[in-house]
Amino acid sequence: MQNLSTEQKATEYNKLLHQYQRLQEEVRLIKAQNIDVSDRDQMRINEIENRMKFVYNQTERLYR
Repeated sequence: MQNLSTEQKATEYNKLLHQYQRLQEEVRLIKAQNIDVSDRDQMRINEIENRMKFVYNQTERLYR
């Protein structure tokens, strides 16, 4: 990602931001279904949050 133009970086950033927001919404929906999150749901939330961390790290790499 080092040789991207500013426009390409902006496009990639927007794509990653959208992906991050979709993942956030998934977590919110899981938590909204039940007050008490089951072990299965918590595992799913943890998986999604790991994907969110990966996406966040990808956005940081754009501007290194």
